[in-house]
Amino acid sequence: MHVSSALVSYSQLLRLLSDGKERQSRNVWFVLLSFLTHAAMVSKLLDPIRPEGAKEDRGTALRKHLEVEDGSAILSRAARDNLEHIDERIDRWTKRGLTSVLEMVFEDRAGFEFIAHEDAAIRRVLIQDEMIFISEDRNGNRLETALTPIYGALKDLKARCEHK
Repeated sequence: MHVSSALVSYSQLLRLLSDGKERQSRNVWFVLLSFLTHAAMVSKLLDPIRPEGAKEDRGTALRKHLEVEDGSAILSRAARDNLEHIDERIDRWTKRGLTSVLEMVFEDRAGFEFIAHEDAAIRRVLIQDEMIFISEDRNGNRLETALTPIYGALKDLKARCEHK
């Protein structure tokens, strides 16, 4: 279910990005966060957060059965951790007195780099031509997540699940 839901969300994201009226709407963030959340759930099932005993056995068995490589993009926790720790980022922005928060879709990296500056918090940014999601980690460092490899890994996983 999570794999299929993530794939549907990604398709919706692409549709919204291709529509000039929707490209900067909240709907983009709704489907992008849905994609990342469902991908995170798949990651948790395949690679438990605190592997111990049965959890470790489950993750190992599932990855082996579904032929998920250790380096698969679906196993990355960076985007998931970022989504789960928004409260820490907001606290840091407030403490620093930041008044500028970036939440925008940019056609390319040049547009993003032109707007981004040290005094701007990065809540969520999407570089459309690269399909890169940019935010901050819990320490305020820029975090870039390539969406296309995650989509590809999910698509491959769905095919293997349907085959099995």
